[in-house]
Amino acid sequence: MLDAVAELVAELGFDWLLHRNEHRTMTQQFCLFLGIVFGLFAVALAVVSGPLYGAALGIVALGLLWYGL
Repeated sequence: MLDAVAELVAELGFDWLLHRNEHRTMTQQFCLFLGIVFGLFAVALAVVSGPLYGAALGIVALGLLWYGL
């Protein structure tokens, strides 16, 4: 069940996010990719190690996403 939800979010959300702006530079595309990866790591880190560690990595992920968008 969780796999189906994760797949639906990936299909709908990431596809819309990535194809929203076709004129991104390579640096912006790379920062967008790293922002998504770090965001997923932040959620996992918050669950495993504690919310403060997840929040710290989440701030980095938001900065990368902001630059990539």
